[in-house]
Amino acid sequence: MARPSLSMSTLAGLRSRWITPFLCAWSTASATSSRISIARFAPRGTPAGFRIYKPLAPGPWFNSVSHAEYRTLYFAQLALLDVVAVEANLHSLAAGAEPVLLCWERPPFTQTNFCHRRMVAEWFKKELGFCVKELQP
Repeated sequence: MARPSLSMSTLAGLRSRWITPFLCAWSTASATSSRISIARFAPRGTPAGFRIYKPLAPGPWFNSVSHAEYRTLYFAQLALLDVVAVEANLHSLAAGAEPVLLCWERPPFTQTNFCHRRMVAEWFKKELGFCVKELQP
């Protein structure tokens, strides 16, 4: 799928509607209705109250490839998505609150401890100009 052509007015509208999104590990997330899982599954015993957004979950290869191959595969997966639709869906799931995208990995990130939510942040920055920050515990 080709990258959508976004006009300046479309980008301005997205930025005015989007409440600053954040990223964090499940272990860092507070019990808030804006928690949105982008992991393949939630940790056992996770309290209810979170939403799930499967299009951003990594593919079945997620735990069997190198960091370089993971990036290649995951960015290829993101390229199939409409970034504007993803932004709208996440905003809708957050129901007016700050969207907090969750997965398993905890900072600090390295070549062996990497995180696809950081790749989502890179994607939003590149495609929409959004700066997505990691919540600190």
